[in-house]
Amino acid sequence: MGNVTPLKRKGSGGPPTAGAHIDSASYALLVETLIGFLELRIAEGDQGRHSDELERLTKQLEKLAKRFTPPQGAA
Repeated sequence: MGNVTPLKRKGSGGPPTAGAHIDSASYALLVETLIGFLELRIAEGDQGRHSDELERLTKQLEKLAKRFTPPQGAA
C-alpha cells in the first residue's frame, strides 16, 4: 500500500509537504460526489434553499478534486 497524505481541516496549519496521491477508484468517487453536489446546489439554489452551505461544500470538493488532478497513486 502506498503512502497516505493526510487531509487537514481548516485552521490546522499549512498543506502537507508530500504530494497528494489518490487511487483511480477513489478519484472517480470524488468526481462523482462533486458532480452530485453541483447538481444539488443548482436545484436547491433555484428554490432558494441551503444554497450557502451547498456552495461552501461544493467549493471544498472542488479544491480537493484539483489537488488530486490528475490522479496519481495505486491503480
